[in-house]
Amino acid sequence: MKQIIYILPFLILTACGQSKSERVSNRVSNTSPAPVPDTTAVNTQQNPAEEDPGEDYRNQALSEFEKARVYKLTDTLVADYNGDGFSDKAFYQKEKETSGIIIKHGKTNEEVRIGFGKPFAHFTEFGWVDYWGIVEDKETSEATFTEEGDILGSKDIKLQNPSIALGANEIGGGLITFLNGKYVWIHQTC
Repeated sequence: MKQIIYILPFLILTACGQSKSERVSNRVSNTSPAPVPDTTAVNTQQNPAEEDPGEDYRNQALSEFEKARVYKLTDTLVADYNGDGFSDKAFYQKEKETSGIIIKHGKTNEEVRIGFGKPFAHFTEFGWVDYWGIVEDKETSEATFTEEGDILGSKDIKLQNPSIALGANEIGGGLITFLNGKYVWIHQTC
């Protein structure tokens, strides 16, 4: 059963017939968007890594958004994710055999843990993530699937606050966003 839980996210992420790079090449690319004043990242590495060969792909993967920026997994992402008017901090973290996202709300200091072996959408951990970023757009589309995992289509989603983009090189990913009082996953691979 545990193996199925780990295999299912991989199958969903690779289910697309058209790769993300093929779709993005048909759109106007904005590979270096200007930073948004309310969103920042703090580099927590003491010695920044050398240039990452996947950086161009990662920037291209978020080019479908008007206001998006890719960061290193070691960076702390700062934005008002829950819309309460206070800056929140997001951390990508690996713990023992699991991984996930920790969002610390600036107003209350409450920590929201996503992943780390507990179900969130169709994931229980985020070890597959190669990059992450902040998306400021107010709308996006979500890929939809049949129960068998086949691509059904997409639907438009209104975003209320900045979102956390998560992805894997050459596969894609999605957004963690705060909608209707809780954090949800918006699948973006297809």
